[in-house]
Amino acid sequence: MDIGDTGRFDASIILNLHREGAYLTRTLLSLDDAMRVAKTAGYSIELVVVLDRPDEATLTAVKSFDLGLYSSVKMVEVENGSLGKSRKDGILASSGEYIFTADGDDLVSENFLSDTLSFAQKNGRRALYFPEYVFAFGADYHIYILKSLSEVTPLALIETHPFLSRVCAHRSVFDKVQYSDLKLSRGYAYEDWHFNTEAVAAGYDLLIVPETILFYRQRTDSLVRQSNFTSVRQIPPSSLFVPSNYLRLCSPYWDRLEDGASAPPNPQPTEIISRSSIDKFISLANLIEPEICHWRYEGVLAYYNTYASLKPGALYYYACLALRDSKYDEVFLFPFISRGGAERYLQELMDAIYTIDPLKNVLIITGEDFRGRTWTEGFPPNVTILNLPRFNASSSMEQRCVVALKIIEASCAEARIHIRHSYFGDAFLKAFAPVLHSREVVYYRFCDGQIKKNGHLITRDSPFGLIAENIDYIDAIISDNNTLVRNDGAKIGVHHEKWKCLYAPVEVGQSNQREDGSERRVMWASRLDSQKRPHIVPQIAAELARRKSGMLIDVYGQTVFNECSPSIFNDVPGLRYCGPYDGFSSLRVDRYSIFLYTSWFDGIPNVLIEAMAAGLVVIAPDVGGISELVVDGETGVLLKSVEDDAEMARRYADACARLKSDSALRGKLISGARELLESRHSRVAYRRRVAELFSLRNTVSIDG
Repeated sequence: MDIGDTGRFDASIILNLHREGAYLTRTLLSLDDAMRVAKTAGYSIELVVVLDRPDEATLTAVKSFDLGLYSSVKMVEVENGSLGKSRKDGILASSGEYIFTADGDDLVSENFLSDTLSFAQKNGRRALYFPEYVFAFGADYHIYILKSLSEVTPLALIETHPFLSRVCAHRSVFDKVQYSDLKLSRGYAYEDWHFNTEAVAAGYDLLIVPETILFYRQRTDSLVRQSNFTSVRQIPPSSLFVPSNYLRLCSPYWDRLEDGASAPPNPQPTEIISRSSIDKFISLANLIEPEICHWRYEGVLAYYNTYASLKPGALYYYACLALRDSKYDEVFLFPFISRGGAERYLQELMDAIYTIDPLKNVLIITGEDFRGRTWTEGFPPNVTILNLPRFNASSSMEQRCVVALKIIEASCAEARIHIRHSYFGDAFLKAFAPVLHSREVVYYRFCDGQIKKNGHLITRDSPFGLIAENIDYIDAIISDNNTLVRNDGAKIGVHHEKWKCLYAPVEVGQSNQREDGSERRVMWASRLDSQKRPHIVPQIAAELARRKSGMLIDVYGQTVFNECSPSIFNDVPGLRYCGPYDGFSSLRVDRYSIFLYTSWFDGIPNVLIEAMAAGLVVIAPDVGGISELVVDGETGVLLKSVEDDAEMARRYADACARLKSDSALRGKLISGARELLESRHSRVAYRRRVAELFSLRNTVSIDG
């Protein structure tokens, strides 16, 4: 339906409507006030009403309102269910030189149209124009003061949206920059935020029109609130975050950031509303909407759009400096890189990927602070490591996850995502799983954190709930043991096929020659943290000393989580702390015949595989998947794990003493362990399994 003349106008207002019937008349009355001022200033403005699945109340309100002040009125009916797509449809139907976006429940100051058009004509077509003030009303009252892009900086656009959905720009802007079609879902959201970032990437400025006001209705059922609750609270991939673009656009502001420039202090709301022009605009708005009144804004929060932290923007800037425009095929999310078994397990996977397909590029993103010894050696040459905390240790976990998402979107667009169970990995998956649906996502878990309490095994830390909640977005859950695969399968009920076992590999060498007396020497090598139950080792040594066994336990390792001090090993007969070690291969295993392992819970620890491959006899507790490796009496000594430390120490001491005195048993267990490792943990078997799990093309011989 067209009303009045059609042709070229100074501006078009694109009014998007859906279910605003109860508010729409007040919105139209407010626009009428602004139209009268604009017409007096000589501007011709058309109204394009976009009706996207409107309810009856909205249709009645718009059709019964006298729209005679506009130079032209167009009604566009669509079935989009999408604000972004409906805005595009409205713009396509418009004839104005400048475009104003509008929603059906807000009000504006009477100078809004005329001052914005005048300001835009003076400042040119290469900008987007926003009101200076947002006076929120309804479910929440606050005052938001906008500053231009030069003060906010593009660095602020990565985590939050400091600008608005209500924008004015020359129609040529909308020819070059398009709104995204983002329906309300668990995925991406905020088409207006995305539009503004794309405009910045295209070289447009974001400017503020002085003394103009948007009276922004706060509704409990608004699309923004629904998006905040439903979506991942992030925009789709944007050209702004392409590393070369981001570096170019943000570099002019970098000096200011490094100088520690901060946002101005929040203004006093009474100072704002007492200004003559603001006082007048509030009074006029009050005639239309009683909820807008002076006293409601006394004492409310007033703040600038420069409030946003620049830490995530700076963190991403550093990442862009490191990565530039490199592209990656596999990306791994690690908490940190230590000498732990999980890191070693995934390093072996990267080695296999490199061996099978050396043309693949691999990126590791670490997201947790770690003050211990890091380990970055031993990775294949196609691996790049990006340590986010090193760039900015004060950034929050949420900010690091946002930056990781932007890195993946920009540099790993086609990459498979590997997530290791950790605080960082789990936070990332929880926040962004719905937007990873087009990618292959692999989750790695080896065991649950468990303790013994009153004779029962109690799980205190498990990602099982997170996995179950996001199972539709995860393609595979990989573990180093079948015990966990079976246990999870018994509880999940669906998608059993997604759980896979990938046993860790090991090189099985020749039987090592042992030093004389090695049967009396016992090695313990692991993390000095509570999972590994190191506090029981002094009790084992004390029990062996009480029996006059002549045995000595050497302890190797360091704390990662600062849960245990090496001082617990001081002044204990038959016990010696030998300090940290640089991988199992760095240890003099020929001095020992027995390897002692004391963990509360585990998968299949890599250190046990390495100890067996080195010809040591393993004594270990029957927890997690250890029984798949340590078969009692065949490949090692497997002890029932009990909660009582004294009883457990006696069991370990019994096993140590028995192995010391029975060389035939030691030989049998060494032979059985070697046979198991050669059949199940060889490099050839491992590479075949990796190629099968990840559908890797063989550019070289797997058997090589």
